[in-house]
Amino acid sequence: MRKSRRMCYACIRSIFGLLNGLIWIVGGGVIGVAIWLRISYNGYVSLLPQHELLSLDSVVLMSGTVLFVAAFLGCSGAWFKSSCLLISYFILVAMLCGAELVCGILGFMYSETFSVSLQQELLTGIQTHYNTSENYAGITLAWNHIQHQLSCCGVHHYEDWFNISAWPGDSRVPHSCCIPSFQYMDGILAKYCSSALEMITIFAKDCGQLEEVSMWFPSGCYQKVQIWFKERLHLVGIIGFFIAFIQLLGLVSSMILFCGTRRRAGFKTYKAVKSQSAVL
Repeated sequence: MRKSRRMCYACIRSIFGLLNGLIWIVGGGVIGVAIWLRISYNGYVSLLPQHELLSLDSVVLMSGTVLFVAAFLGCSGAWFKSSCLLISYFILVAMLCGAELVCGILGFMYSETFSVSLQQELLTGIQTHYNTSENYAGITLAWNHIQHQLSCCGVHHYEDWFNISAWPGDSRVPHSCCIPSFQYMDGILAKYCSSALEMITIFAKDCGQLEEVSMWFPSGCYQKVQIWFKERLHLVGIIGFFIAFIQLLGLVSSMILFCGTRRRAGFKTYKAVKSQSAVL
C-alpha cells in the first residue's frame, strides 16, 4: 500500500514538474515576443492610445510574466520538494482563476456598457491620434492593417474618418479604406475624369481623397470584428476549457504534492526525535 502511494506521488510529481517546465519555457518565449513587439513596433496595436496597458505588447508581457512566475514556482517546488514554493504556486494560480472568473462575470453583466465604451475609445483614437505624430505611429499602422485585412472602414462606417485631426475640414478616408479595385487609379480615370487637367489632378490623389464613397468599404470594422469573433466562438470555448483544465490540474496536483511533502517532513522529524529519545 505504501509502495503504491510512493509510485503515485512520484508520477504526479514528474507530470506536474514536466508540465510546469514546459509552461515556464513558453512563458519565457512569450516575454521575448513582447519585448520584440515593444522594440520593433513600438506599440503596433495600440488602438486605444488612452490606455497603453491594453496594447498588444503590454498584454503579452503581463501574460508571459504570470506564466513564467507561476511555472517557475511549480517546477521548482516539485523538483526541490519545497512546501513553501508549492503553496505559493497554489495561491497564485487560485488568485488567477478567481480574477478570470470575476472578469468573466463582470464582462457578461456589463457587456453592453463595455461595448459602448470600447467603441467610443476607438473613435477617440481615430479622431485625435491617427497620423498626427510619430508618437502615435502604432495606431496608424494598426488601423491601416485592420482595414485592409477585414475590408472595412472606420469603427462604424467611413464617416468616422471625416474631419479628424489629421485632416480637419476634409471628408476623406485613409488609403486602406479603398476597395482593392479602386486602389490603383489607372483603370478608372476615364470613368471619373472629363478633361486632361482633371485627370492629372485625380491621378495625383489616392481614392481616399476623392470623396467618392463608392470606392470605399461600406462596413465598419467593429461589426466585422464581431462577426469574425462569433464565427470562431467555438475555438474560444475550446481554448478556455483547455486553460481551465490545466489550471484545475495544477491546483489539485500542487495540493497533493504539498500535503505529501509536509507529511514526509513530519515523518522525518518524528523519526529524528524518536532516535534521539532512544539514544538518551
